[in-house]
Amino acid sequence: MIKIVFLILAGLVLPLLLIPLIKFTGYSEIVEEIAKAGVVLFLILKLPSHKTRILAGIAFGFLFGLSESIFYLNNIFQIGDFSIFWQRFLWTVPMHIITVLVILFSGLVSRKWIILGLGGAIILHILFNGIGIEFLMR
Repeated sequence: MIKIVFLILAGLVLPLLLIPLIKFTGYSEIVEEIAKAGVVLFLILKLPSHKTRILAGIAFGFLFGLSESIFYLNNIFQIGDFSIFWQRFLWTVPMHIITVLVILFSGLVSRKWIILGLGGAIILHILFNGIGIEFLMR
């Protein structure tokens, strides 16, 4: 039960904690995916069953995407178009769920494979930021 509480807190708070590091490095994709891989490795993979792990991965990705979208509300209010929030939410939440699952599924094969899942998640995130954001802003 305590792992689930930490998982929920990680999903809700981690995006906020990563903001200074992202601002410093300029690489949100790498910073966020490394953080998610840590949560997968140290929390999700320690859960008792595959089904629980997959559901926890989906929940964590959802909470991460939701939290990140909420933290960007200030920027959205400055733009003055709240519909951007919903567009962002509807695109980024599934992306975060998918990247968590890419890392998780590689970790379910073997913990050594998490690095490959991490690489795949980073590539997906970069593609999303390059292609998806451009599509969103049309």
